[in-house]
Amino acid sequence: MKRWALYRIFVIVTMFARYIWTIYRFTRKNRPGTNTEEFERIMITIARDYKKKALRLEGLLIKLGQFLSIRADLFPPTVLMELTELVDKVPSSKLGESRKIIEEDWGMPIEDVVDNISPRPIASASIGEVYSATLKSNGRKVAIKVQRPNIEQIIKTDFRAMRLVIAMLRRTSLNKSTDLQSLYRQMVFVIGDELNYRTELKNGLYFKKMYETNPVIYIPDYYEEHCTNRVLMMEWIDGTRITDLEFLAEHQIDRDELARNLFLNAGEQLLFGGKFHADPHPGNVLVQTDGKIVLLDFGMIGATTPDDMRAIQGILQSFVTLDYDAIVDGLEDLRFLLPNANKQNIRQAIEKAVNFYLESDMENVDTKLIEKVLSDIELLVRNEPIQLPAEFAFFGRAASTILGILQILSPKINLLELAKPMVRRWLDEEGKNQNRYLQIAGSYGARLLAFPRLVNDALSEPTRWRLFEQQKFSRVANMESLKIRQWTSSLVGIVSLPVSYGGYFLSQYDLMGISLTIAVVALWNARRIGRQIVRIADEPFK
Repeated sequence: MKRWALYRIFVIVTMFARYIWTIYRFTRKNRPGTNTEEFERIMITIARDYKKKALRLEGLLIKLGQFLSIRADLFPPTVLMELTELVDKVPSSKLGESRKIIEEDWGMPIEDVVDNISPRPIASASIGEVYSATLKSNGRKVAIKVQRPNIEQIIKTDFRAMRLVIAMLRRTSLNKSTDLQSLYRQMVFVIGDELNYRTELKNGLYFKKMYETNPVIYIPDYYEEHCTNRVLMMEWIDGTRITDLEFLAEHQIDRDELARNLFLNAGEQLLFGGKFHADPHPGNVLVQTDGKIVLLDFGMIGATTPDDMRAIQGILQSFVTLDYDAIVDGLEDLRFLLPNANKQNIRQAIEKAVNFYLESDMENVDTKLIEKVLSDIELLVRNEPIQLPAEFAFFGRAASTILGILQILSPKINLLELAKPMVRRWLDEEGKNQNRYLQIAGSYGARLLAFPRLVNDALSEPTRWRLFEQQKFSRVANMESLKIRQWTSSLVGIVSLPVSYGGYFLSQYDLMGISLTIAVVALWNARRIGRQIVRIADEPFK
C-alpha cells in the first residue's frame, strides 16, 4: 500500500499539516524566544514521529531527513541529533526484481557479464542495493550497485507531496526567515543526483584522478561499460570501517598517522579541490590492512567555486581588520543572507561575539556567559532571514563528520598545528595577485568613506513621511488581497467536502482521498490567512 501514489501523498501532506499546526498553536500562545524548553520538547517529539514514519514509508522521507540533519540553520541541535539517527534501515529486495533492472539496462542476461552474484544484497539502502559478483572478463570480484525497484516513481510521487507541503509552509512565519523555494530546489538537486548513477560515476572518476598518485588514499576502479543510470559496477574492496579500533590494533596501524593522513587529504578537498566528499561517514571511509584509506560512495558531493573561496578569504581578512560591515557583505556574497535580512542586527551580533572572544580569558571565562552569547547568536539566526546554502551545509557536514572520526582515532591530535601550513598555502595561492596591505588600508578607508552616507541619512528625514504613507497604502492593499484568498480557500474547502463524501458513497476511494486532502488543506489555509490578516492589522508601522 505504501507504494500507492495517492496514499503516499495523503500521508505525507497530512503528517506535515499536523506538524505545522502543532508549532502554530505553540507560537500563538508563546512570544518568540520564550519557553524554549517546551518548544524544543515539541520539536524533538515531531522529529521522532517523523523518523518513525520515514522508516515505514521509506523513499524520499529518509533522504529528506538526512538532508535536513545538516541544516543547523533551521533546527536546534537536539532535533538534528534525532534526524542524524535516521539511517537507511530498509528491507532488501529480491534478486529477481534487481535482476530485471540490471538486465534491462545491460540489454543482456546477467550471466553473460558476471558469475557468482550474491543471492541477497550485501548492503541495502533507501535508494540502492549492493550485490557482490565475479566479472567474467577478468575474474575480478566486483560490487554491483542497483536502484531499488520503482524507486524513481516513488521519489517523484514524494516530491509532488513535498510541493504541497512547501505551499503550506509558505503561509507560515518560516517563509520570512527561509527561502523555501531555494530549499526545495536544493533538495531536488541533491536527491535527484543520487537517483542518477551516471552522476556518481562521474564524481568517482573525478576523485580517482585526483588521488591516482596519492600513496595513502585509494578510490576503487569503475567499469564504465557496465554503468548506467540505474546500475553501477565498481571494484570490490576488502577493508573495514576506519573507526574499527580492534582492526587497527590487530594490523598494527598507527592511529595518529592514519588520523593525520585523513585530515590532510580532507583539507585538500575542502580548500583546493573544488569538489569534496559530502558524506564521509565511517561506512564510506574504509581502511585496508596496510593502512591505506579507501573512499567510497560519491553520490553526495559538495562543491565550491573560486568566487566563493575568494569571498571566504575576504571574510577572514575582514575579521583580522575587524571590519564588521565587510564581514556582513561577504556573508551576503556567499548567499547566507536573504534580501530582507537586517544587516545592522547581524553586524552587531558578529561584533558582540568577536569582542567577547578578544576581551575574555577563554581559560577562565564563565561558562554561563559563553552560553548567553551563543544563545543570543542562535536567537539571531532563528529570527533573521539567514539561510545556509546547500554547498556550505555540505561543507559543514563533511568537516564535522571528519572531526568526529579524528576524535575516535586520535583524541589528542593537534588540528591547529596540522592546519596552519595548509591554510597559509591556501591564503597565499588565493591571494597571490593581491596586495594584502592595500586591502587592509582599503578596509579602514571604507569606514571614512561611509561618513558622507551617514550625513545624507540625517538629511533625508523629510522623505520618511512619504515612506510612511506608502507603507500604509501597501498594508491596506495586502489585506484586501488576503481577504480574497481567504474567501477562495474557504469556498474550495467547502466544495471539496461533499465531493469527498460522494467518493466514499460510490466506493471511489482515490477520489475521496484527494478531495479530503484538498478540503483539509484549503480550510486550514483559510484559517491561517485569517490569522495573518489580524496580525498585519495589529502590526505597528516602522
